[in-house]
Amino acid sequence: MNTLKKIKILILIGMLGIMINCNRDEDSVLQKFLGEYTVNDSCGYTNTTYIMNIKEKNENQNELYLDNFGGYGATIVAKVSSDNPDKLTIDSYADNLHIVGEGTINNERTQIVFTYDTSNNGMSVHCSSIAKK
Repeated sequence: MNTLKKIKILILIGMLGIMINCNRDEDSVLQKFLGEYTVNDSCGYTNTTYIMNIKEKNENQNELYLDNFGGYGATIVAKVSSDNPDKLTIDSYADNLHIVGEGTINNERTQIVFTYDTSNNGMSVHCSSIAKK
């Protein structure tokens, strides 16, 4: 009977461990993107470095806020791709600019590489940036 109690306790501990791991915040699709990043940005012939913060907008819609995207104080909305949870898609407007592009986070979750285009009044500029936590 003593051995049976030990087996039951071990099974209970294992089940509790599984339940706890199922509800971890890091399992959220958005969690890996959240935080403060130092960004090196290249748009056309201009290179800038700035700080960007990524915050949750709407977990049900897999949406994030990218604060100070582009380095001029704008906040845009990005969405985690349903096809690839390591990829952000951007199709947003900020300060009369239409911003369309994507970003991919690395396996270590420390860097996002963005490629995007900004357009206004028929003029478009291609940009790329590396954002590091």
